[in-house]
Amino acid sequence: MALLGVCVAVFLNGCSAQQSEKLGMRSGTVTKTPQQMTNLEICETYAYGRKSTQSRFAIASEWSRRGISKKYCEKIRGELFVTSVVKKLADMEEKPDSRTVKPVQSVKFR
Repeated sequence: MALLGVCVAVFLNGCSAQQSEKLGMRSGTVTKTPQQMTNLEICETYAYGRKSTQSRFAIASEWSRRGISKKYCEKIRGELFVTSVVKKLADMEEKPDSRTVKPVQSVKFR
């Protein structure tokens, strides 16, 4: 029985989020607030239709705030779990491109 558990753990570490989703392992509803979600969870709920208890508007707001793009989502969904763990441990985790804040243009009333 322990051998089976080890085999499953090794198998899952060799999967990407996209592969594990196809196996039905990432199909549950995300119950965290958008601020607590990982970038992967934001991508899955906003761009790929994973269910969430939060409104689509709130998730879209967090998507914009973090500067996440569809291209970034495709990249992190295809990344193996073991690779993402190693990157986090080595503090080499890739972040989405940061957006610079643009000053607000003043509005002139007539």
